[in-house]
Amino acid sequence: MKLAIISDIHHSRDLSMVRHVSQFVADATAAGADLLLDLGDRIDDADRAEDLDRLAELAVAFRRFPGTRLHLLGNHDVVNLTGDDHERALGREPGHMELDLGDVRLIVWEPSVQFHRPRGFDSAADQLPWLVATLEADPRPAIILTHIPVSGASMAGNYYFSNNPALATYPDAADIRRAVEATGKVALWHSGHVHWNSWCNVGNIHHLTLQSPSETFTTKGTPALTWAMLEIDGHHASYEVRGLDTLSLRFTFQPSGAMAWPNPRPAIS
Repeated sequence: MKLAIISDIHHSRDLSMVRHVSQFVADATAAGADLLLDLGDRIDDADRAEDLDRLAELAVAFRRFPGTRLHLLGNHDVVNLTGDDHERALGREPGHMELDLGDVRLIVWEPSVQFHRPRGFDSAADQLPWLVATLEADPRPAIILTHIPVSGASMAGNYYFSNNPALATYPDAADIRRAVEATGKVALWHSGHVHWNSWCNVGNIHHLTLQSPSETFTTKGTPALTWAMLEIDGHHASYEVRGLDTLSLRFTFQPSGAMAWPNPRPAIS
C-alpha cells in the first residue's frame, strides 16, 4: 500500500505552487499511489476572494489524481474560508473520519485549527473521546493524520517555532498522547504545520512531520519542493521525502501495544 503525502503547500499569488502540485499528482500516479493525502495549509491566506482563487487553482491539479484523496484543513486555510468552501473545491467534508485500508485503518482527526495570536490553538480535549473510541473499536493498526503535531518533539532550531514552541502544537498535546498511547492501537501519527522533516518514537508510536514544499529556510532560499511516499508492507514501513530536503526511513509498522513501552525512570534526586 502506497500513500502519497503533501503538506503546507502555501500556494499564493507571490509563490505559485500549482506546477509543483501538478507534478506531485503526476509522480504519485506514476508510482502507483493508492491514496493521496494533503495535510492542510494549502493556501497562504490573503483575503477571501484571493484565497478562493488560489484554492480553485489547486483543486484543478488535485483532481487529476485518479484515486482517493483526503484533504485536511490547516490554520491558514480557515482564516478567510470555511470548511464548506474547501468541500466545494476538493470534494471532502472536513471533520473526523475513518478509512478502511484492509489490514490498516487510516484515521483523520480534525480538532479546530483556528489560530489565535498570541496564545496559539484551542484545546483539543473535547474532540479526544471520538478518537479514543474509534481506536478502541478495532484491533487493526492505525495511522492518525492531523495538521497539528502532538509528539512533543523539540522545536530547537526551527525557524518559526524555536522561540515559540507552544504554537507548534495543541496546549493539551501531552494529554492527547497519553490517551492515544493507552489504547495500544496506533502505529503511526503523521502531521504537518511545523515546516520541517522530523521523526520521533513516543510510546512506540512513530510521529512524522513533513517539510513544506514552499519552505526555504532549510534549502538556502530555494523552495524545498517536497512530498513524501509512505509504503506499508505487512509489518514494515518505508518513508521517503522527495525534493530538495530529503529524508529516508524504514521502520517496524505495528500497533504500539504490540511491544510494551515502560514508564520512564523517575527524575534523579
